[in-house]
Amino acid sequence: MKRLTPTITVGMPVYNGTKYIEGALKCLQQQTFRDFEVIISVDGNDLATAEKCRPFLDDNRFRMIVHQERLDWFGNLNWLLKQPLGEFFCYRQHDDTTTADFFERLVRTAWEKPDAAAVYADCKWMGGRTGMDIAASIEGDTLHRLRQHIEQKEPVAVRGLLRRDAIRQAGLIRADEYRGLSEIFVWLAKVLRWGSFIRIPETLYYRLDHEENYHKQWFEWPDERKRGSWTTLYTGLLEAVMPVCSTAEERFFFHQFILDRIAVIRPNQSYHYLAHSPHAGGSLMIECLQRLATEGSMHLLELPAILQSNEYDRALSAEIKTLREKNSKLEADLLAFRREQMRPREKIRRFFGIR
Repeated sequence: MKRLTPTITVGMPVYNGTKYIEGALKCLQQQTFRDFEVIISVDGNDLATAEKCRPFLDDNRFRMIVHQERLDWFGNLNWLLKQPLGEFFCYRQHDDTTTADFFERLVRTAWEKPDAAAVYADCKWMGGRTGMDIAASIEGDTLHRLRQHIEQKEPVAVRGLLRRDAIRQAGLIRADEYRGLSEIFVWLAKVLRWGSFIRIPETLYYRLDHEENYHKQWFEWPDERKRGSWTTLYTGLLEAVMPVCSTAEERFFFHQFILDRIAVIRPNQSYHYLAHSPHAGGSLMIECLQRLATEGSMHLLELPAILQSNEYDRALSAEIKTLREKNSKLEADLLAFRREQMRPREKIRRFFGIR
C-alpha cells in the first residue's frame, strides 16, 4: 500500500553527530503535532552516528540513509531537498531542539498564512553562549521582501517550516570552494521570491553552542579566504534577485544595493569580511566583479540600455557642453558683479587722492 505523504518532512543531515543527535531525535518524537516523517541523512559513511540513530528507526516515521561519500552540509541538504516532500519541509540540525508544540504552532500559522514561504520562531542559545536569534517578518511585494532580506542577512527562517512549493521554485543550494559559507542566505533569498517570511515572536527553538558548531569554522580563516567567501554572497544574491526584476532600472538598483551591502560597513549588520577603509572596500568591489566573471555570470550586470549605447555618449557630451556653458556664464556674471562692487571704492580713492 502506498504511504500517504505527511504534512511535514523533516530533513536531518548529520556528520560526526554522536554527542547530540539522540537529544534532537527524542525532541522530534515528543512533538504534539505527529503528522511528520524524519529522514536522517548520514554523511561520509559515519557509522558511529548511524548507530546512535538506529533505535529511533523502530518509529515508522523515521528512516535513515548512510551516504558512502562525503557530501558536506550543502550536498547532504540538497539530497534531502530532492526527496518527495510533504507540504512543509523542516531542516533540523542534529544539535538543536524545540518545544514540544513547535510543529503544532508553526503549522497552524502556516495554514493561516497561505502566502508564507516560511514560518519560524525566535531561537534561544543554550550551552556556552546566551542570547537570542530573532529575525523580523518579511512581507510586502517581491522586491521589497528581497531588499529587507539583503539588509538583515539573517538565517533564522531556515530553522522553521518552509513550504514545499517555495522550495521547488528556489532550487538547490549552490556549492563553492568555501564550504558554502554564505549560500544559506542566497538560498533563503530564492525561497523568499515565492512569498513572505512570518515570525512567531516566541521562543520555541533552542540552539546549542559548542566547539563543533559549523558557523565557527571560518573564524580562524585568513582574511584572503574570508574575503573570497564573502564575494560569493554578492554573486549569489545577484543570481537570486535579477530574475524577478522587471526593468533595467530595478536591476541597476539591486546591483548597486547588493554591492554596497557587501563592501560598506554599517552598524548592526553582519559581515564575514570587514572592509575597514575606502581602499579596502573598493578592492572588495573589484574582487566581487572578478568572482562574477569567474562564475561565468557577467550577464547579471545588465545595465540600462541608454548606458550601453552611442545615444548615451551623445547625451552625456551634450550635458557636459551645457554645464560648461552655464559655468562660463556664471563666471562672467561673477566678474561683472565684482567690477560693479569696485566702482564706488574707486571714486572714493580718487576723491581723496589715494593711489
